[in-house]
Amino acid sequence: MRYGRGYVVIAADPFGNTPRRPYLIVSDGTHPFAGQQYIALGISTKQYADSLSLADAFVEGGLTRESFVSPWAVVSLRANQIERAVAQVSTTLTNTATRHMAGYAGYEPTDK
Repeated sequence: MRYGRGYVVIAADPFGNTPRRPYLIVSDGTHPFAGQQYIALGISTKQYADSLSLADAFVEGGLTRESFVSPWAVVSLRANQIERAVAQVSTTLTNTATRHMAGYAGYEPTDK
């Protein structure tokens, strides 16, 4: 299955002690390996100063616990690592998370 930008998927967890965790897909069809590989941001139930709340951001589906996107927790997921999609969030939240992610790499857009 091909997952779109803004989808929340469940995949292996390279960061913690849980076998799986949710991620927000931020890449789109311009990724050189779209459909085979995805740029994603980790989602956690822990809130940190720079976390982005998913409350009221779901346009389809959802998560069972209050959750937050961690825009510094960037992963490259292969399609075979993704178990399933569980939700989709708004374009606004996806764009905000992507801007925060890019900021951690020193990128500051000129068209704010």
